[in-house]
Amino acid sequence: MNKTRSLLAAALLTAGLSLGAQAAPVSQTFEGLIDAGPLLNETFTGFFSYDDAALTFSGFESVALSTFGLDFLGASHGLNATATADFQDGIFLGLSYVDGTPDWSLSFTSGSFDSSDAYLHYSVTGGVESSGAYVVKDAASAVPEPASLALSLLALGGVAFARRRQG
Repeated sequence: MNKTRSLLAAALLTAGLSLGAQAAPVSQTFEGLIDAGPLLNETFTGFFSYDDAALTFSGFESVALSTFGLDFLGASHGLNATATADFQDGIFLGLSYVDGTPDWSLSFTSGSFDSSDAYLHYSVTGGVESSGAYVVKDAASAVPEPASLALSLLALGGVAFARRRQG
């Protein structure tokens, strides 16, 4: 009987911990500086998030962004259907994003090997392009959902209860 309880408690603990370890939405911020072109030294900031559950960590992958915001030249730019976070073998390369009007265009280009050479490009129609690198400020934040955390705590409580009854 005690073995059965121990096995049941171990199974509950394993199930609770595996549910708590599921991929969570990743939210990050970035900031950058225009280092080439007529907009030299202009700054930009923003944020983005995506769900990394679909990542296989093999080859090139683009994951649709679930949120995106950019503040640049006094204007805010939001999420659109083209916005992705790009990865190569699980390494974050940067963002792909395009926005514009007939008067201007703005895009993000991912890096080649990692995000160190990812850039924002901005140009006015018939004008010279300005561009600048950006740095992602927040590491991936895998915060467990409250339900997963509660299930994990319940599993740990079950193990403690079973051990107490044995001793």
